[in-house]
Amino acid sequence: MPEQTSLQLGSKAVDRRVAVYKGILGNVPILGGLMAEIVSAVIPEQQSDRLRQFVEALEAEIQDLDPEQVEARFQEPEFIDLLQESLTQAVRAVAQERIEHITEIVHQSLSDQDCRYIHFKKLLYILKELNDLEVLMLCSYGRRHDNDFREQHGDTTQVVKPAFGCTQEDSDNYLVQAAHRAHLVRLELLSPRFKKPKKGQLPEFDEKTGMMTVKGYNITSLGRLLLRTIGELDGF
Repeated sequence: MPEQTSLQLGSKAVDRRVAVYKGILGNVPILGGLMAEIVSAVIPEQQSDRLRQFVEALEAEIQDLDPEQVEARFQEPEFIDLLQESLTQAVRAVAQERIEHITEIVHQSLSDQDCRYIHFKKLLYILKELNDLEVLMLCSYGRRHDNDFREQHGDTTQVVKPAFGCTQEDSDNYLVQAAHRAHLVRLELLSPRFKKPKKGQLPEFDEKTGMMTVKGYNITSLGRLLLRTIGELDGF
């Protein structure tokens, strides 16, 4: 096929996708028209159902905001930059909860009177670095006293070192779970907790790593901020 003909067919395919996206968004009252052009330029290849879920979820969230304020934000380059990243993440989301978390970040950026777009974009990037299990694991540290959460997700989020003579599957599961937790530590969302040595005694060290023995983990201020921003934690 000649190169020019191939380009023409590709252009027609993109045009059709643009028309589909605009049709999907056309039924969303406030955000549909504002987002149609941005969407068609940023994610023409992505799945329309996740896009629709994101836009509808955001539409529901902004009902408490002044429509003129929302429209004004859509004229600001910094917000459009944040929105483009949120759209890209939303169409790649596997779980509905992930779409809701992204939606909450964008909603809060629209609500923020100081227009701290860099602030919210950083949190959006941190969320991008986490898989769905790591988000749940972070929630388990932020909601230690939430019995309902613990009963629902405790088996999934706990990192339990297997006993001697355990099966290979148990050992493998522990290694993967520990890797998820280590990732949260590297992102400074969790911090290790060490046992304070008694007066006159040396700290306890791990023979395998040569590092001080970790007695547990605490959620950091950054971890709490992320959970609050995605709607998974109230208060401080």
